Amino acid sequence: MYNKAMTTYLLYNRQTAGERQMQALAERLKPLLVNTELLDADSLRGIQLAEHYDVMARPAVLIVRDDGSPMQLWEDAEQLPSPEDIRYLAAQ
Repeated sequence: MYNKAMTTYLLYNRQTAGERQMQALAERLKPLLVNTELLDADSLRGIQLAEHYDVMARPAVLIVRDDGSPMQLWEDAEQLPSPEDIRYLAAQ
């Protein structure tokens, strides 16, 4: 069971390896029932989210609690979490 109110944001820059990496991660999270939103970091929503949570690098994975507080942030393609790690934290 997962926490539907907790959201995992996957931020990327368009037409980069990070975009492909985040798309693949989103696909791997689907069967794990993680509430996920894939966001272009240059879109209005992506910019707002990055500014609000101080996301400085892309690609990035951000888990946010239902009250809007950040739970976990990973930045940079070399340090991204596994789908299982995301599922574990999103279930907290």
